[in-house]
Amino acid sequence: MNDCKRSLTRRAIDHGLFWALIAALLLGGCGGEAPPVDKRLIILGFDGMDPKLASQWMADGSLPNFSKLAANGDFRPLGTSNPPQSPVAWSGFATGHEPGEHGIYDFLRRDPENYQPAFSISRNEPPENVLELFGMSLPLDSGAIINRRLGDPFWSQIEADGGRSTVLRVPVTFPPDPIHRMFAGMGVPDLLGTQGTYTIFSTHPLGDATTGSTRAVRIRPNRSGHIETALEGPDHPLKPEHGPLQTPLLIDPVSEGGEAARVELGDSVVDLAPGEWSDWITVEFDYFGPASVSGTVRVLLVSGYPRLELYVSPIQIDPRAPVVPLTSPSDYSEKLADDFGLYHTIGMPEETWSLNEGHISDAAWLDMVKATLQERENMFFQALDANDSDVVTGVFVQTDRVSHMFYRGIDPEHPLHASTGRAGRQAIHWIYQEADRILGETMARMGPNDRLMVISDHGFAPFRRAVNLNSWLQQNGYLVAQPGRREIGPGFAGVDWSQTRAYALGLNSLYINRAGRESQGIVNEAEAEALKAEISAALATFQDEENGLMVVKEVFNGSEIYPENGNGDAPDLVVGYAPGFRASWQTTLGASPATLIDPNDRKWSGDHCMAPEAVPGVLFTSFEADDSLQSIADVADYVLETWKN
Repeated sequence: MNDCKRSLTRRAIDHGLFWALIAALLLGGCGGEAPPVDKRLIILGFDGMDPKLASQWMADGSLPNFSKLAANGDFRPLGTSNPPQSPVAWSGFATGHEPGEHGIYDFLRRDPENYQPAFSISRNEPPENVLELFGMSLPLDSGAIINRRLGDPFWSQIEADGGRSTVLRVPVTFPPDPIHRMFAGMGVPDLLGTQGTYTIFSTHPLGDATTGSTRAVRIRPNRSGHIETALEGPDHPLKPEHGPLQTPLLIDPVSEGGEAARVELGDSVVDLAPGEWSDWITVEFDYFGPASVSGTVRVLLVSGYPRLELYVSPIQIDPRAPVVPLTSPSDYSEKLADDFGLYHTIGMPEETWSLNEGHISDAAWLDMVKATLQERENMFFQALDANDSDVVTGVFVQTDRVSHMFYRGIDPEHPLHASTGRAGRQAIHWIYQEADRILGETMARMGPNDRLMVISDHGFAPFRRAVNLNSWLQQNGYLVAQPGRREIGPGFAGVDWSQTRAYALGLNSLYINRAGRESQGIVNEAEAEALKAEISAALATFQDEENGLMVVKEVFNGSEIYPENGNGDAPDLVVGYAPGFRASWQTTLGASPATLIDPNDRKWSGDHCMAPEAVPGVLFTSFEADDSLQSIADVADYVLETWKN
């Protein structure tokens, strides 16, 4: 979480406000058949594709289609955003703006009233008027889901200029824009309103497994192995105080003494061997008479009887009856289900945190990635074959997710390299070859007048050492714990704000505890710039005692790089880590453990939340690209200037 994507906040950001999901205004759309177009600009995104790795595998012949595209057109590194995080970079791609203008600075933002983390991409607004009747809370008006990205995306401007746009799974596009065709990407929640909460049912303790993105349920079989439990869904929409809705889950051994399990969930009964995924299962959560909320899940038998462990994926919003807008037009999600069957709808479907926590295996996780890859191919190639849009944009995020989780396979210095198996060591090479295959199929579907751009939002670097930035701030006297406390818990539990001058939250963001801005701020405006300079200078000397390497490559002054401060919540400092280092998971959520730097012993082993110049993306074109295309934020203006040509 990633982009540091879904696992970043443990995807636990906006849990309540179910009525904001249920009652969100559904988008309309432009229905009917559209006439074919004579020429198209096709933009194919591979999130996280790295120019160094691409060049290496082009040189050895592994990526023949990328080599062909580069030889006939252009290939160069493409500058990323500052910081180089997916929601920041893709917002720049969409709008042509830098972060100070589009207002997305990190996966997380902090609420200055209570210092707590919040999701940066969108916010939920519940109904303003609610009628309390017969013990139920009945909304009298619609809530709303607001995309916090500022600025008009290029696809909307194209439509305003008489063109037609198709946009598929581009990050930071939730809720979808009312254009010719769109499927929203990063930002689409699961049915709980989170960015991806999965459930583990286990006959044995899983330790501290219940986090914001993980729900652990202890199950106890009877003498015959029969298990009766329930899968929890969203909170009761009419009676939130009643807690989550439930649907029954039954588990039995398939045969006496065998490991396989028979799972009964919803209207499905499936037999699974250990390591086997189910097909999609529809689950209904009844809440009032015949009224129910529909979701979909896949289940994985992690281990069989007698030490049974069953993994249930995040509950996807059912594309056939979505409770929030997924697509434009609104019935597009249902049509895709009719054409291809059920599919992942959550904005970040690759369940990185479950692999990072060791709840599923490398093999099972890669099987899930193959499923999401096929789903996106189905959507993208169908849209290409329709030939009804002037600009077609589709993003495949699997390159990023596999690079996050398997960089350990290509980095001999990572703590988990030696224990990574052969498939893990080949995983990144495999996903680049899959990208090459998709590129080849795309080129085969192009018409004689079509043009193609292939881009990524950033590259990759090793993540070997996890930096506890709040611990550094604490040791240097900028962050102060309450008397009697040594460590500070997530959400800044135990901070003495009356003595604290600076704090870190998110992947690259550092804030000054400003008087008049933060609710308990103590640093006045006259002192703030000097304090930022002091912290920046100190971070420039931050050295890892374990290996002698410098931890930080560059620190950026937020008021200089974000003068516009869109949304009003830009960080005061942006920390550009040196390759090999990244903010720890504890830092992202506002915690301060006892150590300054820890070895990264997690499978999330590659990253890009570092100094921007260390992790550029890629640009391939089927034409000779001009010098105006230097960074991902340049793409929007180029598209608007050339889409008719």
